[in-house]
Amino acid sequence: IMDNVIITRQNIARIMTGEDLRLLVVIGPCSVHDPIAAVEYAHRLYELRKKYQDRLEIIMRTYFEKPRT
Repeated sequence: IMDNVIITRQNIARIMTGEDLRLLVVIGPCSVHDPIAAVEYAHRLYELRKKYQDRLEIIMRTYFEKPRT
């Protein structure tokens, strides 16, 4: 997992500096209420990440506390 985190952070840095021309996509629920559903969501997102890796860097946003409204 740590290798994936390091590589993804490097990819984000390259996108932010324009060295990597892919689009950065940060996507996910406002907060995680159901851990099982969050893992299922992550698996689906992983498939999309693989499918579009040449054009997109897809990052799952996670937040474990209740959002304030």
